[in-house]
Amino acid sequence: MRAKRIMVVMASPLAAAALAFSPTLMAQAAADTSQAPTAFAPQAPEVKSPSKQGAIDGAATGNQDGVHCNWGLHDNPEAKKSVYKKAKDYTAYENAYETAYKTAYEQQDDKCDPNE
Repeated sequence: MRAKRIMVVMASPLAAAALAFSPTLMAQAAADTSQAPTAFAPQAPEVKSPSKQGAIDGAATGNQDGVHCNWGLHDNPEAKKSVYKKAKDYTAYENAYETAYKTAYEQQDDKCDPNE
């Protein structure tokens, strides 16, 4: 490894005073002598578990159908079946989806039926 060499520069008192009171010059001087920071890779988006994603999708669809009083019109968890390769992942997704769909629909459905 090669040793770093430090150069000593004689500065006039005026230049030293300007450097001492100028934040811009101090930042530039510090940047010139410091090493460049390491680059960080961007973080990957958070991956949701099948049950969390099922709950999110089911609630959104249940709200949509509940507003229009259309039970089961858009209820289709099988649309995401190809996303989950393992049967247990799809089962977790489907169970969470159906539960969230029913809950969200029933919250909206009460507004549709005047007898309830």
